[in-house]
Amino acid sequence: MKLTRLELAGFKSFAGAVELPFEAGVTAIVGPNGCGKSNISDAVRWVLGEQSPRLLRGGKMEDVIFQGSTGRRPVNVAEVSLVFDNTDGTLPIAYQEVVVTRRLSRSGQSEYLLNRSPVRLRDIQDLLRGTGLGADAAVVMEAKMIEALLSEKAEERRALFEEAAGIGLYRDRKTSTERRLEETAADLARLEDLVSEVQTQVRSLARQRGKAERYGKMIEERFGIALTLVRRELEDIDLALGGLGQRAEQLAAALPAERAKLADTERAREAEVQARHSAEAQRTDVERRLNEARLEVGRLEGDLALAAERLRNAGQRRTTAGRRREQEAGRALQTERERAAAEAECAAAERDLGSVGQELAGRTALEQDVRDRLTTQRAAVHELEETVQRGAEAFRKLEVERAALERERGELGQLLAHASQERAARKPRRSSWRRRRPRNSWSGPGARWRSSRSGRRTVAGRDARPKRRWRRWRPGATRSPSWNASGSGSPPRRGRCSRRRRSSATR
Repeated sequence: MKLTRLELAGFKSFAGAVELPFEAGVTAIVGPNGCGKSNISDAVRWVLGEQSPRLLRGGKMEDVIFQGSTGRRPVNVAEVSLVFDNTDGTLPIAYQEVVVTRRLSRSGQSEYLLNRSPVRLRDIQDLLRGTGLGADAAVVMEAKMIEALLSEKAEERRALFEEAAGIGLYRDRKTSTERRLEETAADLARLEDLVSEVQTQVRSLARQRGKAERYGKMIEERFGIALTLVRRELEDIDLALGGLGQRAEQLAAALPAERAKLADTERAREAEVQARHSAEAQRTDVERRLNEARLEVGRLEGDLALAAERLRNAGQRRTTAGRRREQEAGRALQTERERAAAEAECAAAERDLGSVGQELAGRTALEQDVRDRLTTQRAAVHELEETVQRGAEAFRKLEVERAALERERGELGQLLAHASQERAARKPRRSSWRRRRPRNSWSGPGARWRSSRSGRRTVAGRDARPKRRWRRWRPGATRSPSWNASGSGSPPRRGRCSRRRRSSATR
């Protein structure tokens, strides 16, 4: 037996289908850390039936499925296959090539395949027993197994040597046999319990059998009594049959007369049936005419209701038309009033604004012409409305121009007020001298001033006050550069003079 190749698909870092052939000799897998060398040994251990996720370097069994990466999506099924060459017949199976496959899905469903046929894990373990292959065998040597070989614990070394020597097969057989013996002993104990329970049931059934036998005897006695009663009833029936025969002869003698009566009764019944049929036909005809009359009455009632509704709608439309006519008349009067008011306003606008007098004169002539045509042609009322609308638009334009003129006048008034304020601000005042309170500290180049507790400044231990020079404010000068004639900024303070402080070095 020889391992020929290893096929992986979706196992750990092997996302796609990978096939690793093992040629004759020694095959070495070399690569840097993290390239997946240990995943190959884990795959061999996993396909041979390893059930511990910890030994496969995972937290749960689903961790052996490819989890995905930045470039590939995760897969849902992990599958690993070991292919052996069985030409020498080491494995007890009638195949020259043996394929052991294990498959696991994310739903937790796991299955084992032997030459693509579903089998149990027990079948694969029994097939590989004695060959040195198995999940707990020394077929995959790890660092911890080498440490176990070199450790001082004899039990660990003994377990490895026994597994390598093939004793594990017999140990497993012993374990399975002992387990079956324990199961057999438990079955025997259960069987004894069942026997004791069945014996109790047998005694109960024996009592029930005695009752059943007594019941059968009673049933036989009851059957004999019933037969006797039936025999007596049959004798009574024979006597009754004799009387019934005599009665039958009497009835046979009276049968012809009864048949004649029956024929007469049948003819009378047929006549009654025909009369009933004719009455039914008359009743049907009457019902049909009654239904037609009801339908006609319903149709007439519907027509009456429709006529009443139409009459009511006509009255409403007539009332609405009267109201509309009154509204139109009111609108005509309102239009006349508006036109008269527009003429009066146009005249006032002509008096107020002489600049638009010519245009208003032309429009007044146009309105006079429209008034003349209105007296002769009542049908041209819409032309008068359009003319009035144009006059209203012109009036609105005049109002807008007047509002603009009012705004300009208001702005001019504000400018005049600002100019008057500026003139008043530039006018000098007589009493404009005012001393300011000295500050607590003052410093300048070439001198060191400091403040005493009494509020006076001292220089080198002597009380002194800095000299100040006052300058009278000249008319026309601007105190605050941020204030201008437009009103922005802060206006200058009145009655104050600018001063200049000189340092002791300049003094």
